Amino acid sequence: MKNSHSVSSVRVRPLALVGGLLVLCVTSYGLLVGCGSKAQETGASAPDQASQSAPAAQPAADTGSVANIDPLVLGAKVYRERCVLCHGPEGKGDGPAAAGLNPKPRNHSDGTYMKSRTDEELLGVIRVGKGGMPAWGNVLSEQEIQAVLKHVRTLAK
Repeated sequence: MKNSHSVSSVRVRPLALVGGLLVLCVTSYGLLVGCGSKAQETGASAPDQASQSAPAAQPAADTGSVANIDPLVLGAKVYRERCVLCHGPEGKGDGPAAAGLNPKPRNHSDGTYMKSRTDEELLGVIRVGKGGMPAWGNVLSEQEIQAVLKHVRTLAK
């Protein structure tokens, strides 16, 4: 049995088991277009044997219950759940999935680069994706997206 499924030109394959979560990579036409629970949004599923070994990734936060959460706390939580796999815990672009990505994930701790980007530019990348980074605009709430931006800004040195 191959270790991937095809669904409307989209291939889903297990990438890694991180923190008890099965991490899926979604590919289209052989190119990596995103990692995380993106398979849930496309309607694809992990192979039976892989899905039995670990649960699929869950949404970052219940958007109905985040209204009173400090944006920096929420941003750190969403970043841990959605971004660390590629960008790493300190945002250096060295997460466990980074080795398989080209181009490499952005180093959010690079103060020179991060200061050269406006909030709107960074929000645009979060919402619509860029290169191998998936679009999170239809996955995260606007509050979560804004909170992630606030967190990413704290990583720059």
